[in-house]
Amino acid sequence: MAKKLGLTADQQAKIEPILADRDQQVQSLRANTALAATDKKAQLHGVVQDSDSKIEAVLNNTQKQQYEQLKQSRHAKRQQAQSTSPANS
Repeated sequence: MAKKLGLTADQQAKIEPILADRDQQVQSLRANTALAATDKKAQLHGVVQDSDSKIEAVLNNTQKQQYEQLKQSRHAKRQQAQSTSPANS
């Protein structure tokens, strides 16, 4: 991500802990077997949205546009993978 967005060292230093925190929260939620699947999905979505807004606060306008494109590309790849996976056929 740093190379694709052309992040400065300062931006990288600010974004790394955001990503680390997001990863920790996601792992925690995935490991939580007490949560219903829909609740887990909603909470995961909230964690991602929260970290995205924190990341975007560090980016300049051009980088924000590039970040949006990266997110959309990842989302499209996930959708494609889900639609072609054996579990969904």
